[in-house]
Amino acid sequence: MKQLHLFIIKAMKNLVLFAFFLILFSIALTTNIEAKEGIRINADTLLYDDVGSQVEAVGNVQLSWKNVSFATNQLLFRFDTSEAFVPGFIKARFGDYQISAEKMYYNFQTRNGWFESAELVYELNEGGKLFFRGSKIEYQKGKWAGLDLLVTGCPHSPPLYSVRAKEVLIYPQDRILISGLGFYIKENRIIQLPAYSRLLNNHGGNFIPSLGYQRKRGLFVEGNYEYLFSENLLFQANLYYSTRQSSRISGDITLQYSYIEARIFIDLWQNEKSTFGGYAHYQKNGLSLWMLGIENERFNDEIISRLPQFIASYRTESESGFFIEANLSYGKFSQGDINTWRNDIFLSAGLEKKSFGGEIFYQNINLSTLDDAIAWGGKVWAEKEFSSRFSAGIYYEYTQVNGETYFFFDPKDTNIFGLELVYGDLDQTYLRLRGEYDLNIGSVGDIIAGIGLGSKEFSVGMETIYSFPNQSWEERRYYVRKQLEECIDIEASYWESDQTFFVSVNLAGLDQKKHIESLFEKQEEYDLFNLDREN
Repeated sequence: MKQLHLFIIKAMKNLVLFAFFLILFSIALTTNIEAKEGIRINADTLLYDDVGSQVEAVGNVQLSWKNVSFATNQLLFRFDTSEAFVPGFIKARFGDYQISAEKMYYNFQTRNGWFESAELVYELNEGGKLFFRGSKIEYQKGKWAGLDLLVTGCPHSPPLYSVRAKEVLIYPQDRILISGLGFYIKENRIIQLPAYSRLLNNHGGNFIPSLGYQRKRGLFVEGNYEYLFSENLLFQANLYYSTRQSSRISGDITLQYSYIEARIFIDLWQNEKSTFGGYAHYQKNGLSLWMLGIENERFNDEIISRLPQFIASYRTESESGFFIEANLSYGKFSQGDINTWRNDIFLSAGLEKKSFGGEIFYQNINLSTLDDAIAWGGKVWAEKEFSSRFSAGIYYEYTQVNGETYFFFDPKDTNIFGLELVYGDLDQTYLRLRGEYDLNIGSVGDIIAGIGLGSKEFSVGMETIYSFPNQSWEERRYYVRKQLEECIDIEASYWESDQTFFVSVNLAGLDQKKHIESLFEKQEEYDLFNLDREN
């Protein structure tokens, strides 16, 4: 009986030992393992240490979790603490940010980590990238931080231009705070600033001021300054000086969270009435709610006040491109001698595809002291690439207004057909033509033509307008574009009719591309259901 008992114990030990080696063998042969919370690791070899509660991955290591991914040759991962150690070179992605480093540590539970000898890359919406390079970059729950970093939009090393910073903080919502900033061309320091902030993918911010001579503005200079008091509180200032138009100093204070933004602002104009106001805006899942007030708002040559105004908008769209949108507005509007409360209902539906689309709309305008109006209509458009060098586009717009309208932004009767042809690359060598036919008057309007010669690094071109009603050439614009080391863009434009000149210098990454007034631009429309301080 005793021998039988010893035999059973021995057999069980052997069975357990066999099972342990079988599990270890199967783990060593497998090419992927999925840890808790969905962390997936793939590698040529995965060795699991049960005692140490860790796995070592060697050879073509790939780790993925939500919007985080790693690619390296060796990785040590602890299951009990969800920590990852990489002793060698690694390429990683955290959402929109890419980072490469010689060594890394990251904790998936606390969402904290560090990267040594690192380069952080952020891809910008308008094209190009912004590079952060330094001996150590830290990550803390969506926020990046580093000391003695080099910041540039130049992919080459050493870069043509760079910002050297004592400290850099990159907050969520694409906001950067740079302390102890020095601006360098090659290795020569040009300017030193104590602190500077930058909003990535923000239309209003530029590091290099605008300087030149432009139509209607004369000789002008315009510069911006942004500073983050905290992660959610931003101060923005803008200085604009012009020899033909009134000069202006602007200030904005913005409090922003994930779905809510509140702002107060003021524009002090020389010899003109000041613009001031504020708003609170909520936006989530297609729903947008505004409560705003603005006095003496300027749009092109028009001035309007809307104080107060309440806006509710909702838009939903399917994966196939079909959308429905509803906008409601109620407020008090003043323009010139007109001062009235107005209620607007705007409904639209349509289809948006990559190469074609269409929309129909209905708008009801109800004024408390003036006649009401109803507008309806739609538009369709289509584009076709016949080859890599040749494309064509057509569009048709129709609007009918019943009743009288009083404000400059109200819809007007429209019935036009347009055609545009492009041969070549608009950034290099190309030929471009656009024309419209007005069906209401039965004649061709203006024909716009453009030609460009050169490459991405250097090109020259001309745009011109021919008026069929006047049977004359009414405008010409000449331009020269130059790109330096893929990170500094320079463009100069000259308008022949009124002998005006404009120059823009853009630092890729730090600057948004400054607006160059092209003859092909369609006139910007005033948005009754929105307030954009960045444009």
